[in-house]
Amino acid sequence: MLVSVIVLALIVWFVIADTENREIETRLGFSLPVEVRELGSDLVVVSEPLPVTVTVFGREADVEAARPEHFLATVSMRNRVAGQHSLPVRVDRLEGEVRVRAVQPETVVVILQQSVEREVPVVVEPSNLPPLGFRVGTPEVRPETALVSGIAAEVEAVDSVVARLDLGGARASVERDVTLEARTAAGGSVSQVLINPRFAQVRVPIEQEVFRKTASILPDVIGTPAEGYRVRTVSAAPTTVEVLVSLDVLDDEVEVSTEPIQIGGRTTNLTTQARLVFADGVVPAGETEASIQVTIAIEPVLTTVELPIALRLVGLRDGLETSPLDPPVARVTLHGPVTSLSELEGPLGPLEIDISDLGAGRHLIALEWQPPSEIEMLNITPDRILITVSPIQPANVETDTAGNGEAGETDDE
Repeated sequence: MLVSVIVLALIVWFVIADTENREIETRLGFSLPVEVRELGSDLVVVSEPLPVTVTVFGREADVEAARPEHFLATVSMRNRVAGQHSLPVRVDRLEGEVRVRAVQPETVVVILQQSVEREVPVVVEPSNLPPLGFRVGTPEVRPETALVSGIAAEVEAVDSVVARLDLGGARASVERDVTLEARTAAGGSVSQVLINPRFAQVRVPIEQEVFRKTASILPDVIGTPAEGYRVRTVSAAPTTVEVLVSLDVLDDEVEVSTEPIQIGGRTTNLTTQARLVFADGVVPAGETEASIQVTIAIEPVLTTVELPIALRLVGLRDGLETSPLDPPVARVTLHGPVTSLSELEGPLGPLEIDISDLGAGRHLIALEWQPPSEIEMLNITPDRILITVSPIQPANVETDTAGNGEAGETDDE
């Protein structure tokens, strides 16, 4: 029984080994492209040779594992000239254990033509442009021309070679090497030509788009005038300037300032040249001046005050007397610089009233007073005063009891 099992196992083993090592001959189920080799530099292939199929011999497992990349089909054009040629095809095994037994067809037709060349411009074709607010500048390409060579009809159809550059929505300049493609004047592709060089170096400048706008000039005044003075006006000449702004600030109110102008402690006007200062996103237009004239008018601070002024009578004639002044003090309303008014001390005056021309009686006199320079008197209250002038009464004369009329003593009471 054991012997029978061993014999059966050996039989199975021999069958399997015979199957795996069995050799077959068959045509492969795929075709191979034919590569043209050793072509003269001044020749081009007008029509590519047709693909071929191959019949191979080898172990069945190896044949089944064969792939197109395991073989290379070639035809040699050594010493061939322009024209039509029927040439044998050579198929070499690159990988695997199978052997090539036959090639179908054994020969292929190759038509050669004299190669021509022509210089054409290199054109940059950008795509996927930047977003709104950015501008694509004029592309730069090196070299600016390229040579196309091949069949005369194909070469003549080429109008330019195009460097297609995908900008990818870039916001900054893009520079890279780009493969060149032959194009007709209508934009069609021409594939049956050679391009030299094959690549071009392309640079596409991308700049943030700017817009022209008129901006107001705002002088930058720092510091304060001396005490009692103030800035009345600040003016620039010119008052506006032409600028270039980016899209994001196009709708905003644009102001251009100046370098700081110091007026600390000043009491007089100032006229000076000031350099312009531009904010981010704002640049001067080409003809913009670098500096402007700034005039700062400084004036005294004005105020109104009311102060008392003493009244005094002068020039009273002999033999006359006046009643006491009522009121003895008037009030004046003054308007002028704070610095000048602060120097006045009250009560003012005295305001002297000349009564040298007045005789006995009651007189209504207008009050007049001249304030210091730079100060204006708005009014005086009262503006008139009543003055009573009367003769001086003689001293009382006392009579004796006898009635003799002799003078008595003066009553000082």
